[in-house]
Amino acid sequence: MADYTLKQLNDAARSDPKGFIKLCEDYYRNQVDSTARELAARRRTSPIVLVNGPSSAGKTTTTARLRQALEKRHGIKTKTISMDDYYRTSGEYETPFDEENGVDDLESPLCMNLGMLTDHLRKLAAGEEISVPVFDFHLRKSIPDSKKLRLEPGEMVIIEGIHALSDIVYDGLGESATGVFLSFDSALTLENGIVAEPFMLRFMRRTVRDSLFRNTPVSATIAQWKSVRRGERLYIMPNRGRAALTLDTYMPYETFIIAEMLRHPFSCMKEELTAAGLEPLTHLDGCFEPLDYVHHIPEDSLIHEFIGYV
Repeated sequence: MADYTLKQLNDAARSDPKGFIKLCEDYYRNQVDSTARELAARRRTSPIVLVNGPSSAGKTTTTARLRQALEKRHGIKTKTISMDDYYRTSGEYETPFDEENGVDDLESPLCMNLGMLTDHLRKLAAGEEISVPVFDFHLRKSIPDSKKLRLEPGEMVIIEGIHALSDIVYDGLGESATGVFLSFDSALTLENGIVAEPFMLRFMRRTVRDSLFRNTPVSATIAQWKSVRRGERLYIMPNRGRAALTLDTYMPYETFIIAEMLRHPFSCMKEELTAAGLEPLTHLDGCFEPLDYVHHIPEDSLIHEFIGYV
């Protein structure tokens, strides 16, 4: 876990914004390359890679970057599956309820067809063809048999999702799978001594992403957050030890950008943030130096998963 101070990051943003961004990006890129090397070494016995991590840890982009590294640096053809595509159609099953927080438990593995996923992965490891579904987040609907997939000899498949290391999936694959956990363990101390914990910084990522790409207003993301955290405690963190490899995906410069994007809604929702256990985020307004970032962010940066292209 890295502990950053606001002064430390503001000094970096003020003195050398291009270098600041590059340092963050290089740290992440080096971790991806190191992980890809280890996965390549395990290819023959473990053709399946399970990428797991809490909400907004950057699973989608990191999966793409691992695939790119495996193919370009190690000559291994790699295919991907998003665990999100194994969500079940809303209304076709009884959604579990989170009585602790009074909302639907959308983090529950019961919302997903993990049995189908495990069966598909076993078949892929055996060289069989599968039909992968696609989940439409706007309609909350699973579209079956959307694409065919088969692993040829020597190929690998990467699956990412919050339940990738669950016992249903992981234990059902034995030695044919390697677990990769995406951590987000950094905290930020503001000048008044208030600490934005790692889960709060991840919440900011999620809020922007869901607003831009999942048709979810900020208020709804805040209302669901306690249940998301409960789901992480119950369904994700207990499985972290199954991962053979770990990456830290936080890039400190991202908070400058995301905090500015959330400045207005957060200023209007201080009570809601406090009730959701996110009170430190009500103190972010005006804390950060302006960051000249538009021309310095790589086209394939992880940050685009959350803020798009600006």
